[in-house]
Amino acid sequence: MFHSKIDNMIITEKEKSLAVFSSLLFRHYPELKEQLHGVMRSYHKAVGMVCHTKDYWVRDFMPAQADEDVFVRFIFNPDYLQDKKKYITDVDKVIKNSPFAQKYKIVNIPIILDGGNLVFCKGNKDHEETAFVVMTEKVLAENPQLCKKQIEKLFKDAFLEPNLIIVWLPWDKEDTFGHTDGIVRYVGYNTLGRPKVLVNLELYDEKIAEQMYDALSEHFDVIELELSEYDDLSWAYINCLQTQDFIIIPGIGNTITDAEALKQYKELFPEYKGHIYQVQMREFIEEHGGALNCLTWTIKENYQKNLCKGVQIPLAGLEDNKDCPHYQ
Repeated sequence: MFHSKIDNMIITEKEKSLAVFSSLLFRHYPELKEQLHGVMRSYHKAVGMVCHTKDYWVRDFMPAQADEDVFVRFIFNPDYLQDKKKYITDVDKVIKNSPFAQKYKIVNIPIILDGGNLVFCKGNKDHEETAFVVMTEKVLAENPQLCKKQIEKLFKDAFLEPNLIIVWLPWDKEDTFGHTDGIVRYVGYNTLGRPKVLVNLELYDEKIAEQMYDALSEHFDVIELELSEYDDLSWAYINCLQTQDFIIIPGIGNTITDAEALKQYKELFPEYKGHIYQVQMREFIEEHGGALNCLTWTIKENYQKNLCKGVQIPLAGLEDNKDCPHYQ
């Protein structure tokens, strides 16, 4: 085995305890920083920062958590940045200059993939937990040398989840990024153990929306985001920041739909009563095309171990310190 796991299950956003941002974001957007800090300080939560990033989207290039001390790192080399390579972050440099990131073991797998195209979910069928990850088929387009079965095997090996189910959604070619974190939000599971997801499919053409719904409903109870009107940015309501303590939903400056989204979250997440917030960030979303899930690398912390040796899973068979004064 490439590494051992404490338990036999993936980690969802509901279990995360630390939110990590790019130092660039807080330097360029101090007002957004204060809004977010205002919430997190009330929980006595530290706000993690990484430096040497070329953009704000830490979700996309930082490794995905497989266990409390193990992270799975994909290749960050997206097609939409091939003519803007100055924005492709050197992840090795980020990790090398982030003391807390060096506590973890990194498992590398040879798949080009953005972290925004990973939504992890859990079920509890017949009192046995089940694990899912939702991705669009853009992964196939960026990794033409691999088929679905090969990608699925690499995931199962890296996350040590032999029964991990990848739920493939069609990729709408009009969506350059092809991410799922603006489509699907894991809610939990119902009394029968079937996972529940909140989705926003209204922005897609009817045919592809139906295909997405069919793929999701095979495994999940699918709950549509109900708004009285749909904005080009209403996907951002799905793209929230969630930890075990709180949920922060992006506001898009529409008083009515902002309130509707907030109300629906409160109904779907009763366990977060009194701990669901909203921050206004329409201008940021319009300018940059991402929201809070995109902006955060979330971690379930374990301070008991200090592992930093990387390992590599083979294809079986087949800026400087001035930007980050926090760490000087």
